[in-house]
Amino acid sequence: MEIDCREHTMMGLQQAITYTLIEYIMMTPMMHFNETLVGEKHGHKGNYHYLTEEAKLLIRTILKELHFLHKDGKCPDKITVSNIFVKYGRAELKGVYLCEKEDTMIFRNYKEVYEIIMGTVLREHSKDDIPDDVMRLLLLMTSQATAIDMEYVICTHASLVPLGNREAFFMKMYKQIMFVLPEEKPTAQKKILQALPYDLYWYNKLEGNSEIEELFRNAIVHDMDDYHVGRRYTSDDFQLILWVSFPMLLPRMQEEHEKEKHLRPLNIHSLL
Repeated sequence: MEIDCREHTMMGLQQAITYTLIEYIMMTPMMHFNETLVGEKHGHKGNYHYLTEEAKLLIRTILKELHFLHKDGKCPDKITVSNIFVKYGRAELKGVYLCEKEDTMIFRNYKEVYEIIMGTVLREHSKDDIPDDVMRLLLLMTSQATAIDMEYVICTHASLVPLGNREAFFMKMYKQIMFVLPEEKPTAQKKILQALPYDLYWYNKLEGNSEIEELFRNAIVHDMDDYHVGRRYTSDDFQLILWVSFPMLLPRMQEEHEKEKHLRPLNIHSLL
């Protein structure tokens, strides 16, 4: 018992240390590869690779720090790897000179963070290894229009949601589509539904108000049909299978909600 307590204390002390970004990444896995859970029928790009929870926390806290500064009317003049430190797995920006917020500076900030993420968090992986939803986040950061107009989406991006919160994240947006928009803005509902990815191997067309939820939940059943009979899957396993099977479902829902100005009232940032 004493050994367990001592080990727990050492782990706590290690977490309490402030690391440089490079130091933290060198001792923390950033990407998982899990062919056993997913199965070989998901053979297209990125499906076997997914961010670790540590990587998601690290990236989203960098983006949150930046978003909070922008909301306060400030932009870092320049962000480099040497400005990012990590404590308890969370990123902190230090030693940056702040200037007044401008659109060109907002875009420059996101390009700088993109370069940092690519050069550190994802540096050991080719672009083919990067999951589709993470690539979508990176693309939002490298277009001036989306870096500014989609800033709330960037800092709350679906690719960075903790695994255990993904269903709640989905349900917030799903209920808005199916129960709020038909009353308030039916045109917006139609636009969001039409924008969702339809290239699912077992599903060709999305129709009706209940089928999007059925799509998300029944994906589990379809994945379980042919693999690992008799295995007991956890709720996180199910969410992981959905994540790598339909990586663009949640990001596309999120983006379309933001375009129609129905995302921020959902307070999805509470799930990150």
